Amino acid sequence: MSRRTWTRTLLLATLLLGAVHLFAHEEFRFIGTIARVQSAQLQVKTKEGQTIAMKLNPSTYIHRDKQEAKVTAADLKVGDSVVVDALGDNLTDLLALEVRIVPPIAPTKPK
Repeated sequence: MSRRTWTRTLLLATLLLGAVHLFAHEEFRFIGTIARVQSAQLQVKTKEGQTIAMKLNPSTYIHRDKQEAKVTAADLKVGDSVVVDALGDNLTDLLALEVRIVPPIAPTKPK
């Protein structure tokens, strides 16, 4: 293999590995209550007290627990208990893939 071919191959491999990293996202799951909702953004207050903001888009699957029928973002209300599966690079850049409205979680009694 000539030096020029070797250099091209190495450059191509480097570009491909860099491109794969661009498309790699982490999966997140949040359990909590809705703190704020707008047409394109949802904020969830987790059980730990942290408020997480994430984007909503038309392909975000929003539904009630154990029901397949999709509901709209307008059906999301502040205070609703939700489980959200999101995708993103970190906690400041998230897209909600699925928002499941669940029954309120009863507080546990101390022993």
